[in-house]
Amino acid sequence: MVSFEEHPLTWGLMIINTLVFILVFSLPNTEAAFNLFSFSWATKLEVWRWFTSLFMHVSASHLFFNMLGLFFFGKVLEKEVSRQWFLSIYFISGLLGSFVYMFTETMPVVGASGCVFGVMGAAMLLNPIKRIHLYIFPLPLGVVAIAFVIFETLAVYFRPEQFAELTRNVANIAHLAGVMTGGMFALFYDLKRSMKGVLVLGVCVVLLIVLSPVFALIAGFASLILGVIDMVVGMVLYGLAYLVSFLWV
Repeated sequence: MVSFEEHPLTWGLMIINTLVFILVFSLPNTEAAFNLFSFSWATKLEVWRWFTSLFMHVSASHLFFNMLGLFFFGKVLEKEVSRQWFLSIYFISGLLGSFVYMFTETMPVVGASGCVFGVMGAAMLLNPIKRIHLYIFPLPLGVVAIAFVIFETLAVYFRPEQFAELTRNVANIAHLAGVMTGGMFALFYDLKRSMKGVLVLGVCVVLLIVLSPVFALIAGFASLILGVIDMVVGMVLYGLAYLVSFLWV
């Protein structure tokens, strides 16, 4: 387990997002909170929404998977860059992701996905060979990140047929905008190292293609594990929200 002292920004953002979720779902009128703090084309001039929308999640699963990604990639990036760079990558990636989504969809958007994908985009260029434990499997960060990017790309361009169920109400275009923003930050931060990272990512693509049956097996097994964890986390979060709701009675 990674200590708070080693990665205060990663843990701090995870805690803030979780507390906001519990608070929002403890309110007597949760829908009103989403209407007030979400972001969309119609509310683009209400500047506070640019930031509040990044901390709101529509379900426990939405929060869980975003925080899981932040845990995996955030702790890596936090060791590679200064705190100022980390926070810049996190928030600017999230903001640009929301704005790109705004120009492509009319529905409101919430969530830290763009932020998390931005962190991933920077981490995968600066340290693609860093070993991370995806659930219980040790894998190079670059392989995991490329798998995420490939899925998101397919989801954006082939969603009507192949990915309709998996990506319904998911702002995939914001995810891609986030990862591209994070990658650009990495290039500005350390161009030479990032270009080496690009070469390593190319190797990761080849590995994913050659070993696709193995990765498919890992993904299937991991999905089963995550399904159980997600259910337990959801029960805990909604339970805490219910307890906090007595404050508003």
